[in-house]
Amino acid sequence: MEQPPAHGVLAALDGSTLLVIAVTVLGFLVPLFLVYPPVPPRQSDFLLESHSPLGLGEARSDPGPRTRPSSAAGIIQSLWVYPLKSCRGIEVSRSKVLPTGLEFDRLFTFAQLKSRFPARLDDSDADKSLESWHFISQRQFPLLATVDVEVWQPDVAKANRQVVKATGAFVVFRFPWREEGFWGVLSWAAAKLARGMAAQPEKEVVLPVDFPSQRDIDERGYTYEDVTIWKDTVSALNMEAELPPELQLYLGVSNKLGLFRLHPDQPREVHRGAPTKKQAGYQPVTGFQDAVRDAQCPPPSTLLHHNGERTSS
Repeated sequence: MEQPPAHGVLAALDGSTLLVIAVTVLGFLVPLFLVYPPVPPRQSDFLLESHSPLGLGEARSDPGPRTRPSSAAGIIQSLWVYPLKSCRGIEVSRSKVLPTGLEFDRLFTFAQLKSRFPARLDDSDADKSLESWHFISQRQFPLLATVDVEVWQPDVAKANRQVVKATGAFVVFRFPWREEGFWGVLSWAAAKLARGMAAQPEKEVVLPVDFPSQRDIDERGYTYEDVTIWKDTVSALNMEAELPPELQLYLGVSNKLGLFRLHPDQPREVHRGAPTKKQAGYQPVTGFQDAVRDAQCPPPSTLLHHNGERTSS
């Protein structure tokens, strides 16, 4: 018996049958798209399997009215760390206090390369020595306040379920960015599908908290350069290779943009407004923080809680 042609089969289907088929297909695909949206994964998605984010997140406690305590001791109403200087911070319930300050605080800073401007036509290579790196802040570039920052730490409970163990903490920062034209529309739609209607397209950078090894420094093309923070100039590792070019455009930085990290064994010494080594028995140090430590800071082996309590670690 001959089979009827395909167009004959379609013609034999009435409108109600086609409607049932369409509803069935959509009923299967729509939930599938909601659970598994057809969008490219984030660079940081690998952290979901083995790490957990630092901070209180949505579970922030309401500190209540800022009333002066009756006792002489102060009360910490909230505790924040800023892994990337001048960008958004992370509220924590407690923090380990290191010789340089709170753990994960001001690990990185952005800096711009400043030079004499306008340049003379007869400038020689020797004039390049006038170029110098200077840190940037929200005072100059307010959009730094919109750069979101996260710290992801290894989660023992998650890691025990994984075949490949991920070690070390990571700093993740994101900033809003939408391409022009078709790709911009596509990224806008992908953001909505993946993270909800309030989401916007963005760029993301993932950085390990552990200081890079010499092999990584050589492979990634990092260089040690002098960078100035306020009146101090220190040698730090320039990791500008990790920065997407869109970040400079987004922030509105016209000069070359760099990302700096201090070597943990070479912190920035504090001399202004700090006790001398002879007075304290050591020279106070810090990272890229603005504040100055004094001799009354808690010892490095202290855990600081948001309620003001201190416990030894």
